[in-house]
Formats: sequence, C-alpha cells, structure tokens
Amino acid sequence: EYKGSQDASKGILGMLEVILTDFSRTITTVTEEEEEAESDFQTFKTDNEKDTEAKEDDVKLKTQQIADENDKLVGYQGDLKSASESLEEVAKELEKLHAMCIEAEETYEERVAKREKEIEALKQAHDILENWDK
Repeated sequence: EYKGSQDASKGILGMLEVILTDFSRTITTVTEEEEEAESDFQTFKTDNEKDTEAKEDDVKLKTQQIADENDKLVGYQGDLKSASESLEEVAKELEKLHAMCIEAEETYEERVAKREKEIEALKQAHDILENWDK
C-alpha cells in the first residue's frame, strides 16, 4: 500500500489553512474598514450638504440685502439731487439778499454823522416853523 508523502501533504494543507485564515481575516478587516469609511463618507456628505445649503441660503439673503441697499441708494441719490437743487436756489436767493444788506450797510460813524445831520435839519425846520408866524 502506498501512503505517499504524508509529511509533505501536511505542510501543503497547513499552508493552505494559513492562507485561508489570512484571507478570512483580510476580508473581515477590509469589510470593517470599508463600512467605517462608508459611514465616515456619509457623515461628511450629510455635513457638506447642510453646509452648502446654509451657504446658499446666506447667499440668497445677502443678495436680497444688496438689492435692498441698492434701492435705498437710488432713493438717497434722488434725495441728494433734490436737496442740492434746493440748496443752489437758496444760495442764489441768499446772495441776492446778502448783496442788498451788505451794500446798504454803513459804519457806525457814518450813521452817527447822518443822524446828527438829520437832527440839525429837524432843528432848523422846527425853528423855521416856530418863526413862521413872527
């Protein structure tokens, strides 16, 4: 009866068992790592989608704020134009009034002298009227 090389076959079967164990452990490890990576990816994806949505909402809000501020700016520019035109008109009128006031203004000494002349003229007129009957 032939028994073959029993020791050699145990070595080959032993190696195959070690390889099978290594493959099983590798499959288990890779599967666990893949599940963990998938979980991490889903968490990242969810967080990223929330962040993107929040930023898009912020962009919409800020775009609306810009539009509102631009509308206000247009209104303010209209108000500024109107106020500038009014200011120009008032400045012209003030210049007219100022010219009338300043050109007619006399110094104190001139007014005193003029008043004294008027008083003297009134005294003379009074004397004339007093002496009229005489």
